[in-house]
Amino acid sequence: METVVDWSQKRQKHVLERMMLRGISRAEFYEALAKGRKKVQRNNIIEAVYRYYCIVYEEVRFKEGKKIYPITVKVIV
Repeated sequence: METVVDWSQKRQKHVLERMMLRGISRAEFYEALAKGRKKVQRNNIIEAVYRYYCIVYEEVRFKEGKKIYPITVKVIV
């Protein structure tokens, strides 16, 4: 099952700004996506908690895999 992250222009700007402000790289984003503890917020919106931060994303599943639409990145206080 293949996982594809949609880094489209509109979503990419907000998420990358938040990642830069919080000192999180794309590699850490993918690490949280793979290893983080998942919690469903509502419908397809999922929060993955990993280390000192969490990522919020929307997940859409289809036959060949799933597509991830990043929403934001938060620091756990």
